Amino acid sequence: MNITPKNNIQKFNQFLFDEIDLDLYKYKFLNDYIRKATKGLAPLYDLSVLNTSENGWILILHGDVLLVYGDNWNENQIQEINEVFDLNKFTNFSLCGDNELIDKLIEFYQPKNFEIEKRRVLYSADEITSFNAENMKIQNGSLDKLNELAVMLQEYYHEEYNGLNDKTIEEMRERIISIIQTKKIFILLDRNENLLSFCTIIDPDIGIIFTKTEHRNKGYGKIILSYCSQLLQEKNVIVYVMTDREKMESNIVCNAVGFKPYYNYIQTKINCG
Repeated sequence: MNITPKNNIQKFNQFLFDEIDLDLYKYKFLNDYIRKATKGLAPLYDLSVLNTSENGWILILHGDVLLVYGDNWNENQIQEINEVFDLNKFTNFSLCGDNELIDKLIEFYQPKNFEIEKRRVLYSADEITSFNAENMKIQNGSLDKLNELAVMLQEYYHEEYNGLNDKTIEEMRERIISIIQTKKIFILLDRNENLLSFCTIIDPDIGIIFTKTEHRNKGYGKIILSYCSQLLQEKNVIVYVMTDREKMESNIVCNAVGFKPYYNYIQTKINCG
C-alpha cells in the first residue's frame, strides 16, 4: 500500500515517527534530516512516498536529496511504488540510504546514468580490544593544540572526500574549538608530547579518527579508537562507528578494535548532466 503526504499526511507522519525507530544508528542520516526539517532548517516535499506491506516497508523521503530506507521489503513493493513515484523525474539528484534498496531501485528504474558518490559501512561493537599505549599519552584535546588539530581536520576532509569537500582553515578552527569545549575530542601524544592522532566522540558513535600522514601504519589509530570506544562502551554497552567502504585502512583498524559490519549505506547521484 502506498501512502503519500498528498493523500494522507497524518498516516504518513504517524508511520514515520511511530513505526520507524529513528534512534537506531542505521537511520542516523534520516533522523538528522527529519530533525532539521521539523525545525524548518531543511525542506520536505510532497513527492515523498511510503509503501507498507504485511511484513515490511519502503520509505522514499523527498528533500534536498532522496532519502531511501526500508525494512524487510520485497521487490513487489517497488512495483507498487512505481504507480505513484517516478525516479526518473529527478535530474542530478542524490539517493542516500540503504545500499541494497537503492541498488534495486536503480536496477528497476534504469536511469540514464548514475554515479556512486560514497559507500559507507556502519559498524557496531560490544567487546573492544585493548592496545598497548606504553610511552604514550591520551588526553582531552586542548586549545594549545588548536592550530595543529585544525590542520589535521582540514586534511581529513580533503582525504575523505577526495578533494571535493575541502574546508577552510577558519572553519576547522571553529569546529575544533567547539569540540574541545564540549570535551568530545581526544588526542594521542608520544613521550615528547608530539601529536600523533585524534578521535572525536559523538555518542553513541565514534566521529572522526585521523592520524598524521608521517605517523601512519604504526598502530596509533587502533590505540586512540580503542580508548574512545571503551569510553562509549562503559556508557552505552554498544558502540558504533562508520567508515568509507573504499578506505581499506579505516576498515582494517575498525575490525582490529572489535567492530563488526552490520549495515551498508550508499550515496548515489542519478541522471547526471
